[in-house]
Amino acid sequence: MSWARHHLEHLRRWKEAVKAIAKAIRDLGIKAELYVIGGAAESRLTILSDIDVLLCLEEGLRPEDLWALRRKVLGVAMDKYGLPIDYPVELHIWDKKTCSKTLRRGKAVRVKI
Repeated sequence: MSWARHHLEHLRRWKEAVKAIAKAIRDLGIKAELYVIGGAAESRLTILSDIDVLLCLEEGLRPEDLWALRRKVLGVAMDKYGLPIDYPVELHIWDKKTCSKTLRRGKAVRVKI
């Protein structure tokens, strides 16, 4: 299978991937809001797209804690809920204030956790 076909098949299943991330967040007991932003939310995915997922926390974290949380969420989503290790997802983790600025600029799809 060509890379392009493989990538497009992944992109078509973006809602399944986001559900895996939402379940991981729920399992980890993270109190936050979750959104899909960018091309997936705006129905403009291309072969070079990734899926932008925005996790909005009540408060900000230190950079090293953000990386640890990102690894933990994606690890649970992969190990427990079958998110493919090569899935083209970008997990953005920001505080509510930064999130609100981003959410005002473009379309976002809220995801139930």
